[in-house]
Amino acid sequence: MDMYAKYAKETKVSTGIPGFDEVLKGGLEKGWSYLIKGEPGTGKTIFGLQFLLAGGKSVYISFDEVFDEVKLQADSFGWDINRIHFVDKVKEMDILEWEPLFYESQSEIAELVKSITKLKELENVERVFIDGIGVLKDAIKSEALYRRMFSSIINFLNSIGATTVVSAEMTDPVGKDIISYLSSGEFILKRKKRNDGKALRSIEVLKYRGGDVHLGEHYFTITSKGIIVYPIILVFTPKKYEKRLISTGNAELDKMLGGILKGSKVYIAGKTGVGKTSLCLQILKENDEKGNTGVLYTFDESGEAILRKYREVFGYKPKKLVVREVEDVSLGEFYNMVIEDIKLKPEIEIVAIDPLNAVDEMAISTAEFLSMLSLLKKQLEGLGITFVGIYEITQAVDEFHFTGAGMSRFADYLILGRHMEVGGEFLKTIAVIKNRFGNHERTTRILDMESGKGLKIGEPLKGYTRMMGDIRRWSEQ
Repeated sequence: MDMYAKYAKETKVSTGIPGFDEVLKGGLEKGWSYLIKGEPGTGKTIFGLQFLLAGGKSVYISFDEVFDEVKLQADSFGWDINRIHFVDKVKEMDILEWEPLFYESQSEIAELVKSITKLKELENVERVFIDGIGVLKDAIKSEALYRRMFSSIINFLNSIGATTVVSAEMTDPVGKDIISYLSSGEFILKRKKRNDGKALRSIEVLKYRGGDVHLGEHYFTITSKGIIVYPIILVFTPKKYEKRLISTGNAELDKMLGGILKGSKVYIAGKTGVGKTSLCLQILKENDEKGNTGVLYTFDESGEAILRKYREVFGYKPKKLVVREVEDVSLGEFYNMVIEDIKLKPEIEIVAIDPLNAVDEMAISTAEFLSMLSLLKKQLEGLGITFVGIYEITQAVDEFHFTGAGMSRFADYLILGRHMEVGGEFLKTIAVIKNRFGNHERTTRILDMESGKGLKIGEPLKGYTRMMGDIRRWSEQ
């Protein structure tokens, strides 16, 4: 059962925005008013249309765009808005005329309020979207009168049980607008740039009265179907499962690790070319051979390349392994991709990501990436799903790091791959650095691949010292 089903009461109404009801733990409070703000082009009108189309009788009151402009936007998404009652205040108040209209007295404000509250379209209305309320702020010279005008309209709409969303441009500091204090909740639409220059969108739940919600920023995209929110939030309820050791399928690797506990977190770190992916594929192969389902999210290699490696290196054809090629998406989209896969295939035993560096690059900051990873691992552990993460150490070859991203503290098991130079030849070596649950082998071994037979792990290297330090300082005893 969806953990948010308990919030689906009559007091809640859907926002009409996929993913946003989950953020609000069921939707908006019925009969309350909410403010959505953002710079031009951030999606306020789209948000309003989706909100209106998700309910019964709806009214769109526009101070910003004429009907033809709104219809043009709706048509681009394939939405029929003929059932929405449209009130065009732009034309009625001559907002677009050269000579602006100003309201300076209480009687004028009263007439303005009455022109809205007496609308016949509002009879038995369920949802109201007021677009561009900030226009009135420019037309009303007194802040006190502006506040009274807005308060009167909102109080009326609340009194008739209408759920209202009001849009405004981002002109004042966040949360400091007069209408911010009068609304029951405030949402901010934002655009920001990632380190690689890619533009991302987010919606911030700045304020929400009346219940517990997921405050903060959540990624969203504007698709051909409208706005979709991708929240990074707790979704699954932990379940009971047997805490047992699982095998990697390679006897020597099992000796090194001391076995892998079901539901734990395995990190495989190292510089390029040390066999990280092959070690991951070995673990997934054993899981597959036992008839279990595993999912590999791959960024640098195609699904075809992964299957070819299985054929050529392991002489094996996976039966239930799912290989997902991940494109350039936001961190929220990727997180929800994993969550949806688990919902569709609750029998999944292993989730693997190759490499985690690519997920780090999706985020605005490494701190955000680590926060998402921590939440994802917490849920996987609660479901008994083993996590395997590959991380490529990008520092110079003569520098030593366990992971290079501060992730080693999250690992239950940490396998480190290193290059070793012997007689002018570079060899692959692996060592188990960490086993949170018990003892593990504290040696370094040479890792090789035998075509068609898989991984070949050599005997412990006893005659070498300083192997975890500078590659140029390894010395043979």
